[in-house]
Amino acid sequence: ITNFPFINPEYIFDIYNYIRIICQIYNYFHFLNFLDYFNKTYLYKYDIQYWNYYNDINHITNNASESFNNYLKKLFYKKPSFYELIYHLKREESLSYYNYKRKIEGVWKKKKRRILTKTDEINDLIKKYKKKEFELIDKKCDKNDIIDLWYKCLLELNE
Repeated sequence: ITNFPFINPEYIFDIYNYIRIICQIYNYFHFLNFLDYFNKTYLYKYDIQYWNYYNDINHITNNASESFNNYLKKLFYKKPSFYELIYHLKREESLSYYNYKRKIEGVWKKKKRRILTKTDEINDLIKKYKKKEFELIDKKCDKNDIIDLWYKCLLELNE
């Protein structure tokens, strides 16, 4: 359930029902209670488009602000005085400005390191399943095949 935001919204209700049936078969009563809550709260009370990231996975983290926060922690290994803080922040601002100007002029070309984040992993997985979904649609497969596909994706996201 925690990975529903990454599943194609067209199949969320079907996958929800599929999970519910599995829980009933295996007598997972506590989880059935949670599913009822989830159904009332997130499937009916809120519009799925507000919590589903299926088509826009890139905007679910705050990595840039966390990265800058970590940089500041390393810059100030102990609490700085007010004037030290102002000095370092002004220096950072000027460095950013000069780096920007050099980049615009083509003088500075910093090669960006590619770090695979959890968001990238999720994005790659969703792309893989989107491709499989389109293949199933092209083959004119049954809707249940597509629901099974997205259920497998959900399981893989939970690994």
